[in-house]
Amino acid sequence: MYNGIVKDVYFKKKTENFGKFIVASHLRTSKGIQDLIKAVSLLSSEAKKKMIIDIYGEGPIENELKELVESLELNTVFTFKGSTPQLPNLYKNYSFLLQPTYMECFSLSILESLASNVPVVTTPVGGNEEVVINGVNGFIFPAKDIGELSGLLEEILNRSKKIQKNTFPEIEENFNLSRMVNEHIRLLPCT
Repeated sequence: MYNGIVKDVYFKKKTENFGKFIVASHLRTSKGIQDLIKAVSLLSSEAKKKMIIDIYGEGPIENELKELVESLELNTVFTFKGSTPQLPNLYKNYSFLLQPTYMECFSLSILESLASNVPVVTTPVGGNEEVVINGVNGFIFPAKDIGELSGLLEEILNRSKKIQKNTFPEIEENFNLSRMVNEHIRLLPCT
């Protein structure tokens, strides 16, 4: 039984927003954001100039992540935006959600991003592969593989890897709140 989202609150991406990436996550080690920062540091100078990564969230390693960005001289790429209840309105402004997580149960941020027609770059942990189909509505790379993530980002930025399919129809059909509630009700014992 999957989580469901209220699909009508997510605004669909209408323009490409090329090179703008979003991270929406709690800032803790298991979310792998430190790997993302290191992967970006390996990119060519030209690729780095083409990208912006906005990180939404707070958590125990926020200062460490900011220090890593500073030490790798990536301040022009990464911006820490803090937490916001406005994420449903924001996804549409980005070309990809980046989620380099080491562990996940079933990610709501992936559902929210795809509901906004924003593909996802993530790892094959937890339920991620039940939603993200590699090359169809996002890209999958091995958790903790900084080199693989860097290469994937480089390919996205030089446009040799693209997602052209609308990502929201499957989310609207299979991961909506009504379906989740109905499946929960079916589990209740009849009296």
